[in-house]
This record gives sequence, C-alpha cells and structure tokens, in this order.
Amino acid sequence: MSYLRNPYIHENRRRGGSDSAWVASFGCSDMKPLIICRGPIRIEAMNVFEEMGITDYGMLLSEKDSIIYTNALSPELRKQIHPSRVHRVRDYSGATKEERQERIDQIIQIAKGNGYDSVFAGYGFMAEEEDLVKSLEEAGLNFLGPQSRTIREAGRKDLAKRTALAVDVSVTPGVDNATILTLLGICPDEKKLIKLAADNDLQVDELDGLSLEQQAEQVLSASYARGIDLITIDEVAATLTKEIETLFKNDPEHRIRLKAVGGGGGKGQRILDAPVHFDGKKADQLKKAIAAVEPLYREVLAEVKATGVGDNKNVLAEVNIETVRHQEIQVVGNGDWCITMGGRDCSLQMNEQKLLEVSTTQEELSEAIAAAKGDSLASLETDLKILKRM
Repeated sequence: MSYLRNPYIHENRRRGGSDSAWVASFGCSDMKPLIICRGPIRIEAMNVFEEMGITDYGMLLSEKDSIIYTNALSPELRKQIHPSRVHRVRDYSGATKEERQERIDQIIQIAKGNGYDSVFAGYGFMAEEEDLVKSLEEAGLNFLGPQSRTIREAGRKDLAKRTALAVDVSVTPGVDNATILTLLGICPDEKKLIKLAADNDLQVDELDGLSLEQQAEQVLSASYARGIDLITIDEVAATLTKEIETLFKNDPEHRIRLKAVGGGGGKGQRILDAPVHFDGKKADQLKKAIAAVEPLYREVLAEVKATGVGDNKNVLAEVNIETVRHQEIQVVGNGDWCITMGGRDCSLQMNEQKLLEVSTTQEELSEAIAAAKGDSLASLETDLKILKRM
C-alpha cells in the first residue's frame, strides 16, 4: 500500500458538499494559504490541503533548502507546484530581531501581492512567534493557529508557567524569571524602574497595583517592543548562575535543564550535569557544575536566534525529571466554544524530538484495560487517570 493511499492517514477531507449545514460550514476549499515552514511538515500540509480541496496554496522556498536537498529537488517541488506559487526567500526567520521583522514584512508582501488569504507556519519557532501572528492580524491575513494574545500567554514558556502557577497548576521546580531578577538587581524599586523607562522613552502600561516583579516585566516587555536592551547577556548569565547554584545546593543529585522561552521543536535546550556527577568535595562539585551555566546559556540563545539587540533573553532553568512521560492534550476552540479531542503520548523521543506520537482517548484506554493483564494493566490504568485529569 503506498503512503498516499494509507486510509489511516489520508482521506477525502472535503466538507463543503455535506448534506449537513454544520459539517458543510467547515468546508475550506476556497482558502488560499501560504505555507512558510519547511521540511516534512510542508509536504504534509500540501497533501492535507489538497485532500481538503484547497488547490491555490503557495510556499516559501529558502536558500537553505538547497543544503538539505543537495543536487536534488525537494519533495514539495516534485509535486509540480506551479512556479508562480513558489516564492523564494533568503531564509525563513532571519538571524536577528531586525531580520525577523524584515522577513515578516516580506511574507506579508508575498501574501498580499499573490492573493493569499492565510498563512500556515507549521509547528514551533515561527508558529510560536507572537510578532509574526500579530503582524499578520494587523495586515488582515488569517493565521492558521492561535491568535497572538494566546501565543503571548501560552507560547512563551515563562509566561505559560506563571499563568499555570496563578491558577494553582503544578509545574516543574526551577527559575522562570532570570531577566526580571537581573533588571531588579539594577533597579530595585518602582521609582528607579520608572526612571529607567523614562530615560529610554519606553511606552510602559500603568504600573500602579502591580508587584515589583510585574512592574519589571512590563518595563522589559516595553524594551523588547522598542528594540533595545536594558540588560546584557553577561548580566543575565550571572543571575542564572546564582539561581542555579541555589537549586543545586538544595538538590545536588538532579540535573538542570535550560530551556528557551520561545520556539519549539526541541531546540533551545541544554542540560547541566548535577554536582554529584563531578569528582571532589561538595564545594568543588558545585563549582564545577555551575561553571557550565554561562556557556550553555549562550548556546541556547544562539540556537533560537535570541542574541540580538531587543531580543527576549530569558530562559527557564528547571529540575530535569529523568523519567518523565510527555503527554499532550488536544484542544480546539474558536473563542466561543472549546472541546478536547483526546491526548497524545509523545514520550518516545531522541534529542528532544518526537519520534512517535500515540493518540489516546478514554474510550480506547478503557477497551485496552478490559483486555490487559499483569504490569500492562496497571500502566494503562495510570494512563487513563492522567488523561481524565488532563
């Protein structure tokens, strides 16, 4: 059976001709999306769009594609897509804040100039870029994904973690506010924060009634919007080193994971060995463990292209849970209603990349439990409890 004829993957997804008016309302054949991601996701998007009856899609083609497919056509081009719907760009996201904005402006120009009404960015990185989505919204283009406000509150890992804490959801222990702590080390009170904002002509929202950390976050957000740095990479690295030293003192046996606050796809992560992994006395072990903080922090920033002026240089530092299961819940909504569509177990990974995703529903797990025996029974029962809680 060929890949494109696998009934478990491919099907007729055209809904416009359904006898049900509700089902027909999900017809998308009139959409004209521009695909701005690369790699396997791009060809998958093309296949699904065609199954949905969408034929007027376009794609970006970067110089980097010629590196991936040396002396060969990428699979997307083998589909014989019309040249007028292939739009060449230098790269997909740019290396600095200025280049990223230039690329966003270029994407909007391509979309507007060629009659596209929406943009599909795949998963991770550009798909989690608030500035991209906000710019598309302001340009009157649809983004096939969450709105910019949702990306800001849930896409940035530090804000998502604080949102979870605010509603009493448990999170991995660690540090999520290194940049805030760094700024407060320079401006330790409201008066100095206000002066700093005024000196740099920052448009800061009302600070009254906010905690000092919230005020510092507002000032930092204003600096990102203006494209200036109030704190340096060296200063944040020093703060991170101090905070991680405290984490290691309290728990010298667990490794620490550094994780970029933006992006996805497994990039922007590094793991610090725990003090117990080093030789010597406890003080020497601790010193050796924290020595890697600054270089690995810089690697994280470089990998997610957050080293430029005005970039958010915050990262998470979390206790690395060695036996963690990666469970996701699929949620679909339109602002008025919201439904869940089962879960996904993505625990089988390599280099932080998902190798296999197993869809799970309460009904499927209940059926499996009824037929299970021994150790697998207990495992499935645990999976069902977790899915219900999620």
